Amino acid sequence: MTGVDVNIEEMLDRLGAVIGPPPADGVVPVPWELGPEALGFQLPADYRAFVDRYGMVSISDELHICTPSAAPGPETGQPLGFEGFLYYTTEPYGYCAWLAEVHQDGDYDECPYPLFPAEGGLLKWANNYSSDHFFWLMRGPDPNRWPVAAKFHSMREWDLFEGGFLEFLLAAVTEQYPYHGDVVPGGIKQVGDGRAYLPRGDWSKRLWQ
Repeated sequence: MTGVDVNIEEMLDRLGAVIGPPPADGVVPVPWELGPEALGFQLPADYRAFVDRYGMVSISDELHICTPSAAPGPETGQPLGFEGFLYYTTEPYGYCAWLAEVHQDGDYDECPYPLFPAEGGLLKWANNYSSDHFFWLMRGPDPNRWPVAAKFHSMREWDLFEGGFLEFLLAAVTEQYPYHGDVVPGGIKQVGDGRAYLPRGDWSKRLWQ
């Protein structure tokens, strides 16, 4: 086991102490080995480890973490699996499409970064009920070094967190991140079965409630 793996496992354990253990029935792991061909790149190792432990979840029923799943949404024609994960960023009439447009128009206050598939662009991995959106900034060839870019919609402000997915998530749920109250509005709270998250499915299924 590499030093990176030990660090990821430690962070997952620290996260679990706050949000609760993984789903009682476990989750079906994502076939990540298919990712590079489907996406053109691999997703960060800490994110992959989180998804294989928790699946798709909503932390405090507020922060919705996107994952590759067999059915990412009920909309007819929405792609599945890894392509479905990209759809959160590339959906042609969604919020990310608007961000891409305003960046192309030079409104860098509204969106200072390009959107995937542009080189060094943003790739979405979460949003919350306050319409805040959370991305990797795909800066450089190593996905494990991609920082997190947060767009706080109500404040019309961006924050670039120079750390990875798990570092950001752990800082938010332990209130060490300056905007933790915007990432998880209302703070961490139990929302069912002794856990501070609701399971939304995994690679094999999507649970609609």
